[in-house]
Amino acid sequence: MALPSRCRLCSAGRERLSVVTPHVYRDNGARAFFRCDACDAIFLYPGLSPEEERRFYTAEFESFMGDRSGCNDAWSQPERHIALNQTTVDRRMVYLREVLPARGRILEVGCSSGFMLYPLREAGYECTGIEPSGVFREYLHARGVPCYESLNALREDIGPLGNFDAIMHFFVLEHVADPEGFIREQLSMLRPGGVLVFEVPCAADALVTVYDIPAFEHFYWSVAHNWYYTERSLGYLLVKVDATWELRHDQRYDLSNHLVWARDGRPGGMGRFTAKLGKEIEDSYKQALIRSGHCDTLVGVVSKGKGSQP
Repeated sequence: MALPSRCRLCSAGRERLSVVTPHVYRDNGARAFFRCDACDAIFLYPGLSPEEERRFYTAEFESFMGDRSGCNDAWSQPERHIALNQTTVDRRMVYLREVLPARGRILEVGCSSGFMLYPLREAGYECTGIEPSGVFREYLHARGVPCYESLNALREDIGPLGNFDAIMHFFVLEHVADPEGFIREQLSMLRPGGVLVFEVPCAADALVTVYDIPAFEHFYWSVAHNWYYTERSLGYLLVKVDATWELRHDQRYDLSNHLVWARDGRPGGMGRFTAKLGKEIEDSYKQALIRSGHCDTLVGVVSKGKGSQP
């Protein structure tokens, strides 16, 4: 196993690092995840090379995500992908209504099928997407939503940026090798007073920190992720950028999903037992995980301006 000489986030020395797991999903055993006790960052080492990363996202990502989600066709059929993500739209809209400006231009980075952009466009926002998947990108174009392969392609088309009122990305930041640079670039694309909203996996996930299910441990730590964030490490990152910010806890997966992981050791259990358990129990379980901090999702809300908020 290759050992890092320092933390990828705060540059603390090797003596501050420990192995979280040598089990990296879809890796050949050459990599592991390490935790830094100075900043609480959890990072992949070695990371994918630029060539490995390019090949992964252009040729392998859809099948990879299909395998992980248990719905292989969803990542090649945009309309199926949209249908499967309506509960995600409902969950996110709860907090987006609180933090988005009343009107304006929204950019979503990594928009996939565009399922988050269509309801926002219907609400009167001017929406643009960034999506490397050609299947999804063509679908957005067909529905009249401008969509670019990359931020560079967007910049080449519309010139100097800095005129978006809101930028969103959901489960993108953990894939990015340089998260500080990525966030700073996003902030430079916002108008004064604009807001950046994002979600990342929370490493305090109950399936990792409470239930300790071996099958999930082998599944969770993915070669596609450079980082897994805790509230402390994400706060450390956001303090470094010139912005005000807050973090919120959220929970995507339900009790049914967790029961299937405990019983069968595999994904795909969302809603499996809801008809018998009742929606109230499912919702109460999610809220309990959010209150305890053992939730699966962290939401960052970053406003363009001076200062930081712990």
